[in-house]
Amino acid sequence: MFIKPITIPNRKNKKRYTYYRLCESYRIGDKVRHRNILNLGTLKDLPDRKDHKLLADYIEAIVYKKSFLIEPDIPEKIKRLARHYASIIINDHLLDLPHKEKSTYTPDYDEIDINSIEHEEARDAGAEWLCKQILHRLELDKYLETLGWEDKWIRIGMIYIIARLLYPASDHDTENWLHDNTALCELFDIAPHKISRHHLYRVSHMFYKDKDNIETYLSKKVSQLFGLDDKIILYDLTNTYFEGEKENSEKAKRGRSKEKRSDCKLMALAMITDIYGFPRYSKIYPGNIKDEKTLNEVIHDLDNHNPFIKEHKRIIVMDRGIATEENLKLLRDGKQYDYVVVCRARMNEIEVMDIENQGVELQDTKGNRIWAMWVKEAEDNILYVKSFKKQLKEESMKEAFSRRFEEALEGIKNSISRKGGTKRLQKVYERIGRLKERYPSIWRYYDIKIKHEKDIVTDILWEKTEDAHPKEGVYLIRTTLSGEDEKTVWKIYNTIREIEAAFRTLKTELKIRPVFHQKDIYSESHIFGGIMALITTTMETRKGKTVYLKRFIKPVHKFQQIYHVLGLDDTAFLQKKSVFTKMEKTNSQPPDTA
Repeated sequence: MFIKPITIPNRKNKKRYTYYRLCESYRIGDKVRHRNILNLGTLKDLPDRKDHKLLADYIEAIVYKKSFLIEPDIPEKIKRLARHYASIIINDHLLDLPHKEKSTYTPDYDEIDINSIEHEEARDAGAEWLCKQILHRLELDKYLETLGWEDKWIRIGMIYIIARLLYPASDHDTENWLHDNTALCELFDIAPHKISRHHLYRVSHMFYKDKDNIETYLSKKVSQLFGLDDKIILYDLTNTYFEGEKENSEKAKRGRSKEKRSDCKLMALAMITDIYGFPRYSKIYPGNIKDEKTLNEVIHDLDNHNPFIKEHKRIIVMDRGIATEENLKLLRDGKQYDYVVVCRARMNEIEVMDIENQGVELQDTKGNRIWAMWVKEAEDNILYVKSFKKQLKEESMKEAFSRRFEEALEGIKNSISRKGGTKRLQKVYERIGRLKERYPSIWRYYDIKIKHEKDIVTDILWEKTEDAHPKEGVYLIRTTLSGEDEKTVWKIYNTIREIEAAFRTLKTELKIRPVFHQKDIYSESHIFGGIMALITTTMETRKGKTVYLKRFIKPVHKFQQIYHVLGLDDTAFLQKKSVFTKMEKTNSQPPDTA
């Protein structure tokens, strides 16, 4: 929809008046026509024509029940006008809109013994129903059918994804949850007792076997649903640890754990997301892989398997650990990517004086004031960013660490003169080495001298040297972008927080750590599963029959809003009723409505 101005001259006073119409375009052959939907009058409340597009878009969203990935910042007066005009379009049937089917509800009366009311098999269904509709919106079931999946395994696959999202646990615990606590299986017309952990194992392997196809499809589908162009992509790695030895594993290796679990074997996960944190591509590596060694392979796979827009160069945002000179040269030579990264070095080579007067004032993610200024270089542009709040914090931390380091040195020195203390040269070196390991960012600024006679230490002296460390409170952001202002580049760089948040969600809410599986295929399927993620009432009647009612509880108002924003139905089903005699109840269980 769009708003079209219509200018009409007045023959008497020779003035020209502008009126506005809400229109939509349609095509006849190779010609585009405009169809008038509603006359909007003069729109005196919106003198700025830039607001007209917001008004038209919001009317269209209300009329066609479209959802926004991120709610746009629209003034309240525009929202009020949009709701007014949308109600006219809907109530006057100015467009051919789908109508909800009328309820076929008919009264069903019976007398019951209130004292006989019992609640059995109370199961959760709210979040399950919401997730089912989201998967239906993604049409993942239809895509799996094109990959040759049978209907049974498609439904189990949907159950597996929702279970990983709502109840991330081991497959054994998930089996018990499906049997005892949730109505998820019934939403897919499968009796809960027919799903075992072996079904979950198998379907997770099936998902991982089709991983590349599924990721490509979901990437494209998410872009279509939310209108994302993927011009900016985020790349980073994390790792997760194993419980157990994993002796026969090819990918479980010892390395530097980002969760400080270097005592365990690790498996690394490389992932690319968009600026909203949607995973677009992932790859699992051995746990001892170096971050910078993965970029070339991941970029190659990304270009082959993912439908990113090709009309413009993409911008890749990376952490400092991946931004080696070799990798940046790779991106520059390929000429398909611009990049925004933090400099790995050069802190002492660049200094900007009086940045408060020369730079541009911005805000960090916490609302604190920062200043930014471009510093030109031959290959890249460097954005020098100074945060005085960060400077105070870093200086305070540095002083605290320095004080603790010197107190520990004093303790080692006192031990030399104490009876029974450590005096042997080799042991003193070991103690100082462990101290340096504890304070890796501080010890290098101290000149430590050990005096000794033969193998016995007599004194320890130390002196704090001039700070040769990077300046506190300074960021150096390196980029190939040109023509962008400081605020835009700073904003692009801060999108890296979205992939960090995605990793936190995978590890905490979706519990991909620790991994207990012993075979690589199980471990990889478990991690990929994380990436993808009623109440029965019995009443006895006077006629000697038992009525079983399965009811879906309507969500409270604040949860109804979630359904309505997404354009989803908030009720899975109202009621399922089964009736049989009291004698049948003695030897039977409630009927399997699935």
